[in-house]
Amino acid sequence: MLTITLNPALDITTTVSQLKPGPKQRCSEPRLDPGGGRVNVSRAIKELGGESRALLAIGGSIGDELKALLDRTRIFFDYWPLIEQTRFSFTVMEEATAEHYLPGPHISSAEADAILKHLERLILDCPCYIAASSSLPPGVPADFYARLARRTRELGAKLIIDTHGEPLRLAVAVRPHIIRLNHIEAQELMGGDADGAAHLLARQLIERSLADAIIVTLGDRGAIVATAGNEIEIRPPPVEVRSSVGAGDSFVAALTFGLANGWTTEQAARYGVAAAAAAVTREATELCKRDTVNAFFAQIGGLLLPAA
Repeated sequence: MLTITLNPALDITTTVSQLKPGPKQRCSEPRLDPGGGRVNVSRAIKELGGESRALLAIGGSIGDELKALLDRTRIFFDYWPLIEQTRFSFTVMEEATAEHYLPGPHISSAEADAILKHLERLILDCPCYIAASSSLPPGVPADFYARLARRTRELGAKLIIDTHGEPLRLAVAVRPHIIRLNHIEAQELMGGDADGAAHLLARQLIERSLADAIIVTLGDRGAIVATAGNEIEIRPPPVEVRSSVGAGDSFVAALTFGLANGWTTEQAARYGVAAAAAAVTREATELCKRDTVNAFFAQIGGLLLPAA
């Protein structure tokens, strides 16, 4: 498994009992975590018992601190050096409500081309599942994911893409293996005038042959999974939400983990829904925990898995 993060971040999270405008407020000691797109996917894959290699583009002193955090995770990383500074993300969690109150470095077109060439070499070493997501940093051409999708297919690997806007519209022209998107992004991809029901959107996207599988995630209502001739709805177990920060990344991690282990798209997506549900029960930028994921997986019709 290979994950790609062109726009990682140093996540800084703190809490207050209740956020009030005006006066200064004392926050808890900040928590530092590696973050941004597929960085979290690689972290969650490791938690689930799998191994992945992650490519990150990082730069500056913030990039150095991010690298130091990542080096302690025992995950395999490749670092692409940037001239500009890696971004940080600052989140304040309000304890009373569990609500969150929240640009990346410029990468030239030439740098983007060089990164793509490097990715080709990594894919040759790992011709399996590739997870790429999130918005592209400033300066990266909008067709970056489309070019990645084309080379991934040519090299015998399978791309799971999770992005939006013009990069997504260009990528689907090359037909990646799986597209994961939310309800609004599905409507946008259909031109904004399609039927609003998620299952119909997923079916229409499959009928357009945009991917081998379409997954429309619905937040606390789970996900719709559509493949040629098949369509299912997967509902998560009821949980108490503490933070939604890592849910999407946990979903993609579990999905990719399942596919890499030979599961069907349906079973891998069920594992993804279980992982997302497990993630929202955790604090701040914490991701899913394996035992909780496996317990939720069994509740929603997944495979029986051994304990961690």
